[in-house]
Amino acid sequence: MNSLTISRPPAAAGLVWIKQGWRLFMLAPIPWSGMTALVFLVLLAVGMLPLVGVVAVHVLSPFIVAGYMAACRGGSNGETVSFLYLAAGWRERRDTLLIIGGLYMLVTLLIFQMVKFFTGGDMEALLHQAQNPAAMTPEQAELILATALPAMSLGTLLFVPLLMATWFAPALVMFENYPAGRALWWSLWACWVNWRSILVYSLILGVVGMVALLLPFGLGLLVFVPWTLTSTYAAYQDIFSPAAPPEELIESA
Repeated sequence: MNSLTISRPPAAAGLVWIKQGWRLFMLAPIPWSGMTALVFLVLLAVGMLPLVGVVAVHVLSPFIVAGYMAACRGGSNGETVSFLYLAAGWRERRDTLLIIGGLYMLVTLLIFQMVKFFTGGDMEALLHQAQNPAAMTPEQAELILATALPAMSLGTLLFVPLLMATWFAPALVMFENYPAGRALWWSLWACWVNWRSILVYSLILGVVGMVALLLPFGLGLLVFVPWTLTSTYAAYQDIFSPAAPPEELIESA
């Protein structure tokens, strides 16, 4: 396990990460998009499994992120980007990533239940209904209007720390061999102290994501999803750096 320090770049770094992620994506746009299409198909197939489908998708998410992080490092080093990288997490850090995936699933289910308990709104049902507004009855639309705002507000408030804890965790597991708890904590702390740059990053990426959703047949997502992950790798590289050995600290004092 490597020792790391967390840097605190300025707020404008959020835009820099997006630019660096785009450059990395453009080194191999077709392989990145093809790999993403494969991920979509696998997740769609897994999600359709009765009883265990949704659970499996949550558990697999850290493996997918870890695979993309490995592909980012390989692409940055001049290696060929391919779907073979998607198995990197399973080959190298299976047990730790399973723990992170299991915790992510349990906390997500807990958040859904908390939102339902405190607001009366079922987040999962609201999200499902919102995907097909034309099929809603007037009663369903009225229910969404009455419950959506408090449910989504509380859900967002609860999900943000979870997303912060899991954003860099797969990379910390893959590259630094961190255990699950340490990876989650360091990811959470790094996001907390860099909230300004991450806010800028999230706002810009949110606008890009809305544009991507407007493109037909999901083609925009085949660019947006890998771009999100290549820019995540750029953020990871910028925020986390090896800690200086003690003798170097003494010499520089």
